[in-house]
Amino acid sequence: MAQMPATSNEDVGVFWGTAADGLPVQIAIIVRTADEDEPVDADYHDAEWDDGNPGWATLHIGAGSPVELAEGEYVIWTRLTAGTRRPVRRSGLLTIGTP
Repeated sequence: MAQMPATSNEDVGVFWGTAADGLPVQIAIIVRTADEDEPVDADYHDAEWDDGNPGWATLHIGAGSPVELAEGEYVIWTRLTAGTRRPVRRSGLLTIGTP
């Protein structure tokens, strides 16, 4: 599980592989719940491919960014759009603040 201080402002990265580079990619970070809900469309944010790290999608989050998160535990989800296909992956856990 990744951890990030509540005062931090940084990129979260998710690896998809170089075959996915260039496809539209989005990342959602939602509160972790016991029943592991999946995100809804409004939870997703447009992400970018990291030119310096092929295959990695990134989203800028944290204090002062468009995606500010309160202290707590979150699930990271990503999705691609590839023609008529839209694969979705549960991509990891993130703790904001002190666990």
